Amino acid sequence: MTMTAAFWSRRLGLGLVLALLAQPVLAKDVTRCGWYANPTPGNHWLTDADTTWDLAMQGGASAPGWDDLPAEAFDFESEDRWVRTNGSYGYGCACIKGRFASVASGQVIRVTSMQPLPLSRCLADPNLPEAEG
Repeated sequence: MTMTAAFWSRRLGLGLVLALLAQPVLAKDVTRCGWYANPTPGNHWLTDADTTWDLAMQGGASAPGWDDLPAEAFDFESEDRWVRTNGSYGYGCACIKGRFASVASGQVIRVTSMQPLPLSRCLADPNLPEAEG
């Protein structure tokens, strides 16, 4: 292999590696809607038609962006938006916008927003599993 060929071969290899590493950064935000659960302090997840997405676990890490959401993102106070199962803890219906890894992993790469919805929205969605509570 000539020096020029070796030079371009290394450059192309490096470019490919960088492109693969940048995939999560280049991923676009998507919106996932389903059952949002907060059954106990510090535990939060969303179950949509595909899987359960871990948002935060007590004593563990939170998805990037989760702790930066405004208070309005958690406005589930009305009866048509929240089912209490453990004191003030329970579940509701919500859409979460962000970046998500594979369905098999259930990993959230980044949360950019959450919108509480009436329970009727999730109850009417035939693709969602029954709410756990």
